[in-house]
Amino acid sequence: MNSENKTSRSNKAELKKKGVVETLLKSDTDVRHLTGLPSIATFNALLTLFSSKVPRLQYWGGKKRSSGGASKKTAAGKKSLKKKGPKQKLCPKEEFTMVLLKLKLYLSIYFIPSLFSVSSGLVSQVFNTWVKFLSYELKPLIFWPAKELDVQSMPMSMKPKYSSLRCTIDCTEVFIERPRNLELQALTWSDYKHHNTVKILVAISPNGMISFRSKAWGGRTSDQHITRESGFFNLVDPGDLILADRGFTIREDLLIQGARLEIPPPSKGIEQMTRSDTLKTIANARIHVERAIGRMKTFHILQETLPITLVPLVDDIIVICAAIANMQPH
Repeated sequence: MNSENKTSRSNKAELKKKGVVETLLKSDTDVRHLTGLPSIATFNALLTLFSSKVPRLQYWGGKKRSSGGASKKTAAGKKSLKKKGPKQKLCPKEEFTMVLLKLKLYLSIYFIPSLFSVSSGLVSQVFNTWVKFLSYELKPLIFWPAKELDVQSMPMSMKPKYSSLRCTIDCTEVFIERPRNLELQALTWSDYKHHNTVKILVAISPNGMISFRSKAWGGRTSDQHITRESGFFNLVDPGDLILADRGFTIREDLLIQGARLEIPPPSKGIEQMTRSDTLKTIANARIHVERAIGRMKTFHILQETLPITLVPLVDDIIVICAAIANMQPH
């Protein structure tokens, strides 16, 4: 036991001496596995991009200070300028790394404070602040491409039959803790997942990029309702083809836009050869969706059950994970 304690203290001393970030992120492989970003160069480029903005951040101060009008916000800003809590403890590189580690690995609330030699309260303060900040900064990486770009980047195997394909859509769900409120329990209950969840609509362009994501809805909400309320139809142009599963009963909505919906045909009543060719082509498009959602869900925070305290941040978390997924090779 004494030997283990000495080893632990020695490791922490080594981390402190070298710096946590420098010790953890020594190679592109380290960066990919620990943060989700594709390389050290990407990590440093983003840090440089953020460097002039981070000093102006007003750090989250908990529910008591985050709810209220402009006067409370101003008061919180003055208090944070006076206290300068996280700015004295951690540099921007450490804060950025801490947040990415939390998102990618979903590390324990006990481990991160120990790793960075800070309090759990400071970790929450930094995480809540940076998640909002990163969501705002990275949101432009999730964009609806021009139709010409979709055609140019479309895999050759899909062009003969699906040259007008604009995207493939699907919904994905994230587990959340069961709310105490009975109405919220009902709204978030997913019969499909047999769990309380939030559900998000995502659209994947033919080249595999995440081109759209909706706000999070309770798991009980239908795919059709989310699609209608998300603003997705405002992006669709006449002549566009949208691929989806049977749960998306949106054919008439798309017809109004002059677009059309294609859904995998049923097994019966179709000639075997025609059905095989059709399903194979659609399957190729569906693979892009599964891979894109899979890249997004390499962030363990989306694989685990989100505590109720993080549910208000779920839209921002989704944006960050989707944006970084778009940076990865695909």
